[in-house]
Amino acid sequence: MKILGVDLGSYSIKVAELDSSGKGFSFTNFHEFTLSQDPNRDRGLEIIEVLRGFSERFDPANTRWVVGIPQGDVATHQKRFPFRERQKILKSLPFELEEDIPLDIDEAIFDAKIIEYVGPMADVLTVACPKEAIEEALNVAKDGGFEVDTVSVEGLAFANVFERWNSAPAEVPLAAREPDEATNQLPVSQSRLVLHMGHNRTLLLVYRDTGLVAVRSLLWGGSDVAQALMGAFSIPIFEAVKILRSKAYILMNSAGATKDQLKLSQAIATSVDNLMRDLRLTLLEVKAAYNLEFQRIDMTGGLSSIQNLGAYLTQSLEIPANVAPSIFNEVPTRFPVTAEVEATAGVALGLAIEALKRPRNPAINLRQGEFARENLSFKLFWENWRVPVQIAATAFVIFTIYSFVRDSMTAGLVYSAEEHLTEAAQKVIGQKNIADATSAVERYLRQQKSMIKTREAYAQIEDYVPAFDILAKLSEKLPVKKPYVPGQGLDVRVLTIENDDAHIEGFAQGSVTVDQVQRALEETAQPKSVKALPAGGSGPGKAFSFNFKINRKP
Repeated sequence: MKILGVDLGSYSIKVAELDSSGKGFSFTNFHEFTLSQDPNRDRGLEIIEVLRGFSERFDPANTRWVVGIPQGDVATHQKRFPFRERQKILKSLPFELEEDIPLDIDEAIFDAKIIEYVGPMADVLTVACPKEAIEEALNVAKDGGFEVDTVSVEGLAFANVFERWNSAPAEVPLAAREPDEATNQLPVSQSRLVLHMGHNRTLLLVYRDTGLVAVRSLLWGGSDVAQALMGAFSIPIFEAVKILRSKAYILMNSAGATKDQLKLSQAIATSVDNLMRDLRLTLLEVKAAYNLEFQRIDMTGGLSSIQNLGAYLTQSLEIPANVAPSIFNEVPTRFPVTAEVEATAGVALGLAIEALKRPRNPAINLRQGEFARENLSFKLFWENWRVPVQIAATAFVIFTIYSFVRDSMTAGLVYSAEEHLTEAAQKVIGQKNIADATSAVERYLRQQKSMIKTREAYAQIEDYVPAFDILAKLSEKLPVKKPYVPGQGLDVRVLTIENDDAHIEGFAQGSVTVDQVQRALEETAQPKSVKALPAGGSGPGKAFSFNFKINRKP
């Protein structure tokens, strides 16, 4: 699968080309198409022409396209949610952000990036984007000859090149993110800043420990420096851009410098000071919000190649600033990576990585709701399997017709059989009216069933052993004396036999005789069914009482 991340910049269009397979991915190529700086030329038409010519090289069925919304067009906020489930977070976003964004929630699309899990909660960077910005990006892509799979956000996509994007968000103890009770301040955290300086805007990524906590878009870029050079030297914009890309520098020591060199350095430094002013305010805000201690600034973008820019930022902000380490240390590449590619490919590469992200740390994709992509796989399936599907559908129709015909024939046979049975019943019962014949047949059948049940009941009763036979059997087993002598042997007061249940009670000459009675009952009754009961009453000898079950069937 080919993945293309498209960074639609104001100076150039940058495209990162990735090859993805089950074994991983690799960065196979980087394309940059410089746009005309002529203010009289239609920039939108030029972008469409470039994209159309480029997209023709790729097979739509085997290519995924990712584009980014400019960071300045979206609103991002850091929020903490009292649950960790991403679906619950996404459902609550519109209501959570309703008062924080200058947009009607019905006119925006929402998404979220989970920064880290804090105990049972989740710290989240929320995204709210106007629908018109998404629609504009999709229209540009459509006019450029390709269908977008993922619409992400430039700043959050750019963060992919500095993070472990294929891992789940980090787990952080709750104590590390809770304010101190005495000072009401968060614990001090180490912070790293990433500054991507583009042609019109500068992206600022703020990391707390290893997690991204803020993304800002600063309205300053290479065009501001070019305008300063154009004014200082009275040259056209084309020459100013050329000087900026090849000869730009800031002098840290003016000794021995010529007048033109001082003029060039001063023009660039004056423009950079505008960035410093906005940057100080932003860093002050972020530092107050998260109690951060800034460790370093990593610079990327085309302006990072300005000589001594890092030193100038370090001197102005008192934070060490240097060109960012290579972003390709963790990314396998198949082509030589130059310093220029290092500086400019970050956003395009981050956008391409969005298409590789897994559900445990999913991509930001604003193509949802009314902008959700059509299922092109069905169209491809229909084109490839149209004939077999039509054959299968025809076979199904034929089978359905056959089923109806067969059901109709079966119903006809059933009706004919009913007629014959009715005629036979009329002859047997002597009824000519069909309704009367049917009632007579049903009555006859009920009578026959009742007689059968009665015979079965009589048969069961005939097989029952009479109670007198049970009594005779017990008499043979019980230790009785004949003839009966009062006060000796057994004095049976109660003997009941009901179905299989029997009960006997009375008085015996002694405990030995009671044991003999129990053994006699056990020999006659069903196995383990003899149960001794408490015996009472007055009479000669020892009282006894037993319940037991007997076999009434031979």
